[in-house]
Amino acid sequence: MKKTLLLIAALLCATAGMAQTLVGGTPAHPAEAFGKSAEASTPAQGIRTQARNIYTLDASATALPRKEARRKLEGITLEPGQYILGNSLSDEYYNYGSIPYLGDALVGSIIYKESYEKLKNVKALGIRFCIPEAVTIKAVTLFDSNIEQQYIQRPTKPCKKGWNYVQFATPQSIDPAGCLISYTYVQTASNYGICNWPDKAPGGLYVYAFNSDRGEYTWLNASNQAGAACIQLVVEADVPDYEVNCTEALCNHVAMSSEGSAIIYMQSNSQKQINSLDYDITIDGQTHSTHRTFSEPVPAGIDQNFGLEVSFPTPAKAADNYDVKFQVKKANGVDITSMPISFKMNVFTRLVPRQTVIEEFTGTACGNCPRGYAGMEYIKEAYEGRAYVIAVHQYNNTDPMYCARYNNPGWAGAPTCCVDRKLTTDPYFGKGYGIYAVVDDCRAEAPRVDIGLTAAFTDESQTKVKATANLEFLGEAKGYSIAYVLTADSLRGTTSAWRQDNYYTDRTPEVAGATDIMPLMAKFCQGGEWCQSKVMLTYNDVALTSSWTEQGANQATKLTSTIAAGKTLTNSYTLTLPTAAALMQAVKKDQLFVTALVLDKEGKVANAQRCRVQSPVGIDGPAVQTAGHSDAPAYDLQGRRINAGARGLLIQGGRKIIVR
Repeated sequence: MKKTLLLIAALLCATAGMAQTLVGGTPAHPAEAFGKSAEASTPAQGIRTQARNIYTLDASATALPRKEARRKLEGITLEPGQYILGNSLSDEYYNYGSIPYLGDALVGSIIYKESYEKLKNVKALGIRFCIPEAVTIKAVTLFDSNIEQQYIQRPTKPCKKGWNYVQFATPQSIDPAGCLISYTYVQTASNYGICNWPDKAPGGLYVYAFNSDRGEYTWLNASNQAGAACIQLVVEADVPDYEVNCTEALCNHVAMSSEGSAIIYMQSNSQKQINSLDYDITIDGQTHSTHRTFSEPVPAGIDQNFGLEVSFPTPAKAADNYDVKFQVKKANGVDITSMPISFKMNVFTRLVPRQTVIEEFTGTACGNCPRGYAGMEYIKEAYEGRAYVIAVHQYNNTDPMYCARYNNPGWAGAPTCCVDRKLTTDPYFGKGYGIYAVVDDCRAEAPRVDIGLTAAFTDESQTKVKATANLEFLGEAKGYSIAYVLTADSLRGTTSAWRQDNYYTDRTPEVAGATDIMPLMAKFCQGGEWCQSKVMLTYNDVALTSSWTEQGANQATKLTSTIAAGKTLTNSYTLTLPTAAALMQAVKKDQLFVTALVLDKEGKVANAQRCRVQSPVGIDGPAVQTAGHSDAPAYDLQGRRINAGARGLLIQGGRKIIVR
């Protein structure tokens, strides 16, 4: 079992003394979740789409023999006809923790009706749960959909570290509208009684405990911070041999005349394990039939959620919103009736990697901004040019790097960052699991536009930079625009105004939330190299100016309103360097970069590109390389994409080059 102490970013930011606190959510009675769709009641997407942590089946043609009917799990052996309901079927928990209130605490999770409404003769047999140490367990409880106690069972023996099973004295009926299951443990000043999975599964994690601030017992919904409780309901039920239902389809953009792929999420409520599926995929009226045998079968049981990656030939024409239908036809060679799932698919001329932009709101007078500094430096190192940081110093106008010309993408305070102008979050913790998790999510979708970028000083005075973006639209685009930002690396001043305020000097790295993944944060903490209330740093990715005015209006030339797939455009803008003496004394002309942000009609970053500012052709001249030296797209000086192996004066990788 992987076991790590859960650190909640929101709590760590608020109070250093609660680093071991698991629960800190807004009081919410779990009964409020019933009667709504699972999507509306939780931060996750819904009950039929939440078990992506279970399986993603591969395409191996090797079938495994049928497993024994008795399924052995830690603390329990399931007999034929017995099944588990809950957030996850995994026995490996990821986090553990405690609550800030002493005394009895009920740790619970919702079982939605969708998990068992299609089953017959369902009876609850007991509750299985995982604890990180041998704490005192008083009882397990089954509640109805009104969170009224339906049945309580005390353990017949002490519970141990790991998974435990408390069987009911008699099987119990389950409320058709849903139920909540819980175990009660005694919280002391030093013990840990909660294990959880980080995934925000629909059942979530609820705790009923005495709230000393309110002077009463209250339900706390910790799902946002803690994901899902490691607790399951063991049932017996009559289950068909094979029942497979599609729950969700995820299809990224695909390239025309190639092989596309999608992930189909399914749920099996089957008495027998499933070693193979036959399915049809219909695209634009063309049906493709496939037989798949799995090296890892889908186990027999209730609520067995799994994802299946499927491939298919794509249409020969780039267009949006192709209709796609997926339907399972057979399980283990047996015909079954399964409802099809339909979804839309966009077909592009070709696919290119996405470049993600993280715009950080920061300033030298912000004592919490060292964690933003640490998070952004990590992003640069981890993504190696696949994600661009723009540090916008607007927190305090005494900051020598203060940038007046910028458009606020949605910041509320410092330190804050906005990823691709889609999601505003903490620049270190992200949404609780680290900023990298947010960046990965935003990078998942293939971009609709490819960008070639060059930037050079306009003359020997080196006070103006002309940036030229060569845009190739891979799918139809409407309402797109482009903006430019000039940034500087390696800025370091000599006066006290350049020193970064630091509020982490009295915190250990553990309390501050420093992790092995992002260790730079520890330098600002006790024992660290930068453990000073004001620390002199070298600043990177600092926004100097942009195509936005101080009022946020974009002065770059507008793109045409509708751009067809395959269309290429060239767009230019000239950026003027700032004149503030304190700033310009620190600027190194060979450490200047331009980032071009192509924005969709909603103002989100559709794709981006960054290049170093070059000397004008005729001063140092363009770089010279041999044909085929780089894999980056190449363009002629009019911005038209050219084939690999071309020679002459070209634009490649954001630079003018001579290819011989």
